[in-house]
Amino acid sequence: MLSPDQRAVAMELLRPPAGYRIDQIVLTSYSLDLDVLLSLPLAVLAHSDRGVDELLEDRMLVIEALREAGERLHVFVDEGGIAIPHANRELYTLLETCVHPVRAPGGGAFHPKVWLVRFVDEDQQPLIRVAVTSRNLTFDRSWDVALTSEAVPEARQIKESRPLAELVRAVPGMAVRGIGSEVEDVVARLADEVERVSFPAADGFKGGVNFEVMGLTGKAHAPWRPAQSGSTLLAMAPFVNRTGLDALAAASTAERILISRPEELDDISEEALAAWQQVLVLSEAALDEPDDAGSRPADLHAKLIALEHNRQVTWHVGSANLTAAALTGRNIEVMATVTGPRGNRGSGKGFGIHRFQESGFLNLCEPYRRTERPDEDEALKAGKRMLDQAQEALLQAELRVQCQAEEDQWRWSLEGQLEVPAEVSASCWPVSLTEDNARPLILPCQWTLPIARLTAFVAFRLKVDADVDDLRLVLKLPVDGMPEGRIAHVLRTLIDSPEKFLKFLRALLGGLDGMVDWAEDQGAGAWQGEWAAGLGGETLLEDLVRAAAREPERLEPVRRLIEDLRATPEGREIVPDDLFAVWQVVDDAVSGGGRSDNA
Repeated sequence: MLSPDQRAVAMELLRPPAGYRIDQIVLTSYSLDLDVLLSLPLAVLAHSDRGVDELLEDRMLVIEALREAGERLHVFVDEGGIAIPHANRELYTLLETCVHPVRAPGGGAFHPKVWLVRFVDEDQQPLIRVAVTSRNLTFDRSWDVALTSEAVPEARQIKESRPLAELVRAVPGMAVRGIGSEVEDVVARLADEVERVSFPAADGFKGGVNFEVMGLTGKAHAPWRPAQSGSTLLAMAPFVNRTGLDALAAASTAERILISRPEELDDISEEALAAWQQVLVLSEAALDEPDDAGSRPADLHAKLIALEHNRQVTWHVGSANLTAAALTGRNIEVMATVTGPRGNRGSGKGFGIHRFQESGFLNLCEPYRRTERPDEDEALKAGKRMLDQAQEALLQAELRVQCQAEEDQWRWSLEGQLEVPAEVSASCWPVSLTEDNARPLILPCQWTLPIARLTAFVAFRLKVDADVDDLRLVLKLPVDGMPEGRIAHVLRTLIDSPEKFLKFLRALLGGLDGMVDWAEDQGAGAWQGEWAAGLGGETLLEDLVRAAAREPERLEPVRRLIEDLRATPEGREIVPDDLFAVWQVVDDAVSGGGRSDNA
């Protein structure tokens, strides 16, 4: 139970059970790395053990994964929470339909971290999985926690699941620029099913999972605290303040254990901490764990509260820090709650706080020791205030992207009105370009781009002269003049050889698992040999016919691409006449004939 040697990769939360496939995914997050969204479909659909960076380098894998899952994935993220990518990828264009920036009605942060997945079996019967986590959709490697459960919808409504369903219903209304009726319908149907699911708790717990949501009304209220008072209390969160600590301490009559970050605790008075018998922080050993992916820092990010009462213990897991913004309804927050027998210390039974202590996690902690920090320099404070004001002005500004054709290129223009403090230097660039292409944020701000790099994602960098880190974020903005067929042009930039075209065709016919196998074994030789030995002749025709009979929609993307490629001499080298002849037989059979050669 919460043992540090029993960990799960976040991607595992989306793996379908045996006999099921993913139908819809709805995720909520405070912050977002766009590369996470590129890698989610890969990790889920490909069941691949390859590293994220390695997977993302194979852009054909990404295309097929997004084709498989992109239309079924919707992410609701705080409007200021999209991070600037480390790499420029034209593939970010493919994510625009599934990223929905939102704004909390109470003026705070949109902070829930809920993963909802609707799976279906062969008979289209649904299974709903929920994961209430402390983790954002980023590559951060901090210590996080998640509570996961799944069950099939019932005929009746389940009151314990109603708060979660209400959150799902409300989220589309928080979108800063609307999301379209089709997405609203998808989310509304999922919310209706969530309200009819009795999510079971883990074996040994009493009853099922209860959900609590804060901040939906946008009105402040007294600080949240557990529904009933108890004895021993454990509270863990990376961010704390006096309001949150006092509210929790009032719920406990015995020992209180607090785990947080040292820099947060340094800002809490000795008087406030005196109510807690144990005040702990992660040890250096826990923070310096080896990182196979590089040097990303680790830290405490888990948020949980446990309170023992009578012979029971109630655990609360979710997104809420122990702060006024989280507990008084200014932020949108979600907590999942389970109750079970406390058990006795040393018995190995029950789910009390002693089990958490015995699990070994506390071995990663050490007593907090106050560090006297110098008062923050006034210039530093002023610089942070200026950046905050500039960010708020940016979020409130009516900005738009305008696209206009100019011969073989397009003029991409950021337009609108924006005023930031004079002390703030602002720059911007489309995320499909590198930061080297940033320009001062003087509107209108224009670039000349190929069609494949047109995007609604715009990166911004705000900086001041004071010794303050730059403020960097991405906004998804409304776009005028975006050309149809943009995605096809993105594909054409990636499918620029017969070998790559065959790889794409194999992915369409064999699914992503086959594509992963193909990508991991690319030593088959040149084009003509691969054509003859692998997908040529009758084998290709048989596979195309099978796909046309069972899943004809798989052929539509390749149909559009072939039409685009065959329109040019260069494209006819990528899709040569013999391959096109095989394709045309199948396409004519599916469509009833009558298509032109375009040769």
